[in-house]
Amino acid sequence: MRRKRFLAISAAAALWPRAARATGGLDIETVESTHPMRVLLASGAAVQPQAIDDWHFSWEGRLYRGSFATATLPGGHDGLINTLPLDAYLYGVLAKEVSPSWPAASQQAQAIVSRTYALGKLQPANAYDVVASESDQQYAGIAGESVQGRAAIDATGGIVLTFDGLPAHVAYSSCCGGKTAAAGDVWNTPYPYLPSILDPNCVGSPAYDWQTVVPRRSIEDAFPACTDIGSLRSVNLTVAAPGDRPTSISFVGSSSAFETTPKAFRESIGASVIRSTFVRTITLEDGGTSLAFAGTGRGHGVGMCQWGARALGAQGSSAREILAFYLPGTEFGSA
Repeated sequence: MRRKRFLAISAAAALWPRAARATGGLDIETVESTHPMRVLLASGAAVQPQAIDDWHFSWEGRLYRGSFATATLPGGHDGLINTLPLDAYLYGVLAKEVSPSWPAASQQAQAIVSRTYALGKLQPANAYDVVASESDQQYAGIAGESVQGRAAIDATGGIVLTFDGLPAHVAYSSCCGGKTAAAGDVWNTPYPYLPSILDPNCVGSPAYDWQTVVPRRSIEDAFPACTDIGSLRSVNLTVAAPGDRPTSISFVGSSSAFETTPKAFRESIGASVIRSTFVRTITLEDGGTSLAFAGTGRGHGVGMCQWGARALGAQGSSAREILAFYLPGTEFGSA
């Protein structure tokens, strides 16, 4: 988000009821973020929400803050939109992204990154700003809130990450697998504060190592060009240096070869199958009819590693120190 759009959104913000603020916080002045967020809860046929009062409603057995409305989405489908202040939205995000049992500093770091991400998604010309899933940030309304999460949001109220005076384009993932990914390598858009960083802190994550077996037929369904390479002889990973994330995956057959990127492969096969782009090894099984993958990490790996942030918080690092490690060169600013 850039300054002109940021100021336009700020001017459009309405007065909202405010939740009681928690005690504690960082060593800078904080304010509550009241920018209105519009969250797409569902599209197509959906159960109609029930208003409880001017500030709460229920939908599919869950309570939500703010108001609701139906909007027409691209393609003609109806969408259920929840509109509420930014920090009230973040209340329903934080405990879905990190555990309430994690160190306070780790949760505060997540709060700042999540706030910065949300502000960057404000799209006044569109029907909604974010969706309520991992495609943006997980959001579950009041059911997704926790006392600790609300405290982290309140303690960091109004704080966002900036670079050169503008809101930063932030990113985070569950576990980087020992080394974060550079934004330019994953999305072809480099940012100086989203480099690849060695990070031993997430080694304790339950998602640090992963293995899976994928039938060749599934790969051919996702990539029809793979059907034209003949008998599969080998699969090769290209890395710039030992220990780096691979930049390409090559399927070598008896007649030709097919190459793709780990990002495209993961998106096509499924993020629940190929847990990260940090694929370490690929071996042929059952005469080449199946492929065994092994890797580390979970997610795209760019920016803040959530499990690494957990470990740094447990070691005594502050939210500012955690974010300086994962997004070097960024500074704290006000939403």
